[in-house]
Amino acid sequence: MTRYDVIVIGAGPIGSYTAFQLANEGFDVALLEKQPEVGRGVICSGVIGKTAYKKYSLPRAAILTEFDSFDFVSPHNQRLAYIHPETLAYVVDRRIFDRALLGQARDKGVNIYFNQEARRLESGHREVMVKTRDHLFQAAFVILATGVNYRLHKMAGLDQPSGFFFGSQVEIPFSTHSRSVEIHLGRAIAPGSFGWVIPVSNRVSRIGVIVDQKGREWLKRMLEQRVYPRMTRPRIDRFSVKPIAYGPLKKSVKGRVMAVGEAAGQVKTTTGGAISFGLLCSEILVDKLSRRLRNGGSLDEYDLEWHSTLMPEIHIGVEVRQVAANLSDERLEGFFSFIKKNRYWVDALVSRVNFDRHSDLLYYCMESLKFLMKMRK
Repeated sequence: MTRYDVIVIGAGPIGSYTAFQLANEGFDVALLEKQPEVGRGVICSGVIGKTAYKKYSLPRAAILTEFDSFDFVSPHNQRLAYIHPETLAYVVDRRIFDRALLGQARDKGVNIYFNQEARRLESGHREVMVKTRDHLFQAAFVILATGVNYRLHKMAGLDQPSGFFFGSQVEIPFSTHSRSVEIHLGRAIAPGSFGWVIPVSNRVSRIGVIVDQKGREWLKRMLEQRVYPRMTRPRIDRFSVKPIAYGPLKKSVKGRVMAVGEAAGQVKTTTGGAISFGLLCSEILVDKLSRRLRNGGSLDEYDLEWHSTLMPEIHIGVEVRQVAANLSDERLEGFFSFIKKNRYWVDALVSRVNFDRHSDLLYYCMESLKFLMKMRK
């Protein structure tokens, strides 16, 4: 048996960053990963906001490209361009990104165990036991950074997110404007949601959709209608699909076990992005847990703080998706036409743009849409 102050289960970006912070605070930390390596086969758009990149000192070596604009495409191919005065976000190579964060944890003294899938979790009054196939670990506290794998949550007495949606993506040779991301809307593409074309380089793009179900089939439609008419059809052997948490855990702390990142449902309900929210909540967790390890006290403050910080963002995303689910393509076309004719509305919109926090922008859009719908009745 090996004993630590804290065991982090899951060596993705949030798990590695959490382990790094705890080790930096002087605690003895183990990081368990069921795979033989990290960053391989990750299904992710790889888009991370510039502000988050700077705030958390994320690895610059992982950046493939950057963008400063969006090109929104309506159901009937009207286009609206938004150009930001500076870089909005970066597109990263997740293999380099994940390995760099893991290396940061290792350099701080975190003990990293590959090929160690946590199979059992037994939480006692003073300690938590974690059993893998060939090892037994013991710690004062355990952190679940297991992404959308919630098998251990049940053992710990934690619940799961209230729902899921599905992201599907391919990376293909497709040349587009290297500093602009295309957002495709319409019920024939992604009903109630959106598809994307994200440039990785001048010659390669990531094409994807995020939908309620059957992500692979909707991605095929996106390719057929919006991409293949602009290129020579490539051969695609596999369409990657990933479930994405939709809604937070009601409680992400149970005794000596905590969840963070997507394991806690700390995900943007607008785009499905999880890295910036996860990093923010990781810092909150480490602050509360460090105090508990040194001075005792309750970990309930972790739940309280991250919920109060992110719930406005999560709720507005849910509301927008509910409206979008019932929005006809005709209504959406009318909205595009209105914006093209009334550029003052765009000027009012620009001041509300925040890549990681969408609530102010989306609330303004929602109210404007409601007003337009009333005017057209």
